Amino acid sequence: MAERLTDILECRIADLQERIRAQPIWRALTGADTPPAIAQSIMREVYLEIVWYQPDVIEATIATIGQMPRSLAPRKVRAMLLHQIEEWDHGEMALRDYVGLGGSERFARGSRPSPSAFAVAAYWRMLAHTRDPFAYLGALYLFEGLTPRVTGEVKAHLEAKAMGAETLEYIEFHSTEDIKHQNLVRQLIDSLADQPGARESMLHGLDCFEHVYPLPCWNAAYERALRGGSELGLHALAS
Repeated sequence: MAERLTDILECRIADLQERIRAQPIWRALTGADTPPAIAQSIMREVYLEIVWYQPDVIEATIATIGQMPRSLAPRKVRAMLLHQIEEWDHGEMALRDYVGLGGSERFARGSRPSPSAFAVAAYWRMLAHTRDPFAYLGALYLFEGLTPRVTGEVKAHLEAKAMGAETLEYIEFHSTEDIKHQNLVRQLIDSLADQPGARESMLHGLDCFEHVYPLPCWNAAYERALRGGSELGLHALAS
């Protein structure tokens, strides 16, 4: 009997979280000796990554869901679409935190995305072009399986870096609400993994997405923060 796919995915997420803990960005955010200004600058750049890629992720995911087999029970498609509705404004949530940390809304809305954010958006748009809809569920588990883990773990460290409610809306929300989303995605994956080709597609979706998220995005944000931030280096692109 084949191992349950969600168990395989959960092991992948747990392994990834261990690798995240070894990254300089994680050590900086959780280290007691990191100055609050540095931690805030890092999070400002992380939020900006989300602002840049999130609208494309939602748009492409909805298109991908529309490619699901017509034999699928409508209630499952409805659950997928309702999930995207609940994710609809999360880029705006990240934007509010970005502004709360001193970022410019005009810059965030008007600048070109970083290469790392562009790659995340391109991955999701490619899913729609390849018409491999089940792959989206594997990739989605990287979002929904990892986010509540890391936000729940990092939240107290960020609060200790003088970050309050006006800059932690995204972290606070996802440390709790994504547990519900994680359970939904697990149910969808377990109920659909026996569809022809679905298991392989879901695993491939996670494999491909992990090449562009989260470490490439977070490491890029960390490096920009150490150089003074995006608004210093990319201001000309927004003007």
